[in-house]
Amino acid sequence: MEYTRKKIAEEAQVSPQKVFRYIKAHKIESTKRVGRTDYFSESDAHEMLTFFAEEKKEREVNQTTSDDTISKDEYITTLKDQVQDLQKRLDSKEDEVSELHRLLSQEQQLARTEQSKRLELETTNTKLIESTTADLGEKDREIQELRQKLSDEQNKGFWARLFGK
Repeated sequence: MEYTRKKIAEEAQVSPQKVFRYIKAHKIESTKRVGRTDYFSESDAHEMLTFFAEEKKEREVNQTTSDDTISKDEYITTLKDQVQDLQKRLDSKEDEVSELHRLLSQEQQLARTEQSKRLELETTNTKLIESTTADLGEKDREIQELRQKLSDEQNKGFWARLFGK
């Protein structure tokens, strides 16, 4: 009788992928192939079923022995140690958060100080520009008046300039 991967998986109570991995790892060749289905000899199938049965027994033995070896007191002690470790980590994280809050507050205070100084500088610059503009406007007016006087002086006749009229 020939066996497919699916039939071997059903009898061994494992997934078909596990059977596929076993076949690939042990380089087992199929006896024939029909379409996409591989068929394996009875001896190969028996070898695979034996392997999976032994693996299952070994898992069960390991599970029961590990359950027996850890007593309740040891389990409680282990859990208490884990709780203490987690509490230390939590305290450490709380300290980090507090430090970050302090640094954030300091950064915000510095930003406010910088903003107020920037506004003060802008105000000072605006006042300076306005006063400079006013001074330049006054000087421009004086220059215009002097140009006008020069122009008027140049337009006077010879005798008017000579006698100062």
